[in-house]
Amino acid sequence: MLTPETQLFLEGLKNLNRPPIDQIPVEFMRDQFETVSMLYGGSRLQNVSYEDSILTLQKVNRPVKIRTFQVEAPKGVILYAHGGGWIQGSLDTHHVMCQNLAQATRSNVVAIDYSLCPEHAYPVALNEIEAVYKWAVSEQSLPISVAGDSAGANLMAGLIMRLNSQQLALPKDCIFFYPFFDLTCQLESLQEFAEGYMLTKHTTVHCRNTYLSNDLTLAELPEVSPLWQMENLNFPSTLIIAAEYDPLRDDSRLAKKILEEKGKLKGYLEVPGVIHGFAQFPGLFPESAKVFEWIGKFYS
Repeated sequence: MLTPETQLFLEGLKNLNRPPIDQIPVEFMRDQFETVSMLYGGSRLQNVSYEDSILTLQKVNRPVKIRTFQVEAPKGVILYAHGGGWIQGSLDTHHVMCQNLAQATRSNVVAIDYSLCPEHAYPVALNEIEAVYKWAVSEQSLPISVAGDSAGANLMAGLIMRLNSQQLALPKDCIFFYPFFDLTCQLESLQEFAEGYMLTKHTTVHCRNTYLSNDLTLAELPEVSPLWQMENLNFPSTLIIAAEYDPLRDDSRLAKKILEEKGKLKGYLEVPGVIHGFAQFPGLFPESAKVFEWIGKFYS
């Protein structure tokens, strides 16, 4: 069953009677996401400082902004890619989520302000993620891990695929929140929760199509749908956080099975009664705090 908070949120969302995503102007949608994140993303933590900086990177056409969240005596560095369907999201929408992750893991978290589509479709964002990773490996003395939610998790898993093909060193760990690993969109949960659970099948497919500039042949590439090559390539030790009522739930379940068989599953948590994106909004979903407590147990 849906949690009471989730049910109340979905009822309110239904009453808004929002138009389909492809009928909403991109800038308006982005502004809405910023507002919702500010209202329900939780209070910024005073004990996790942050600093913005600009990177000029090789093989990338624009400077990339990063936000580094710092803790005392960090154990490592985690590169973070935010969710938002490659269309929306920013350093601000995931500010508190990155602070919570830094606090839970006792690591410095480097959030990446990658380029969004439709202005910058595949492979621009992935190129930027790869460039930031290579910069971090060369500049940081601490172990490098990666993390991301939804589309951001897709980008980080795509990075793992690229590093395999280039025979380069992999990150120490991965942390994936409700990842979008199958852009061929063939798993059952996408049908089971197609409507009524905030993230719809229509929205999922629209984001996929926008990211790939409607060239669906690209969805077959390992770095675009990493789920289907995960068992054949090296993969870091991985934590996966899933939501029970999520169209992308089965991406997590299948990745769990594959990584478990490879001995690379560090931990799997499927939170009952909640929907996609819940961990970003502690003001709406009390389960968010429990997720970071769970993550913290692996870094204590």
